[in-house]
Amino acid sequence: MKTIKLITCNDSFQARIIKGALENEGIAVALHNENTSNVLRGMPASITGVDILVYEDDYEKAMSILEDNQMIEERLIYCPYCGSKNIKFGLRKNHKLRAILSTLMAMLAAAPPGTDHWEYTCKECGKKFDKPVGKNIKPA
Repeated sequence: MKTIKLITCNDSFQARIIKGALENEGIAVALHNENTSNVLRGMPASITGVDILVYEDDYEKAMSILEDNQMIEERLIYCPYCGSKNIKFGLRKNHKLRAILSTLMAMLAAAPPGTDHWEYTCKECGKKFDKPVGKNIKPA
């Protein structure tokens, strides 16, 4: 079976807690980069983070366990109108020039460019929205 990365933790303590929670539910877990995180304390998490690996077949079950136990933030992946997972992220219509200018100004000022130039579009119902929702709630 193929293993894939579930999440990356900031330190080995957090990774071991998550590993124990998943193993209690019968999911095999491997930790990667655990020793580096202990040796290089104070370095950015992108370098020293501990990767939690699970089998590809167990990925969705593991993510739902972590979400249900509030060990990770809820994934915002559903359309708020129809509940579909088939959504895309892109620039708002007629905002491309404004987004480019905003990015250039932000680079010169060393500031974030802002997020009002982007939107999500549902490929199922065609509606546009600013933020997806976390739970697949079917409309009544």
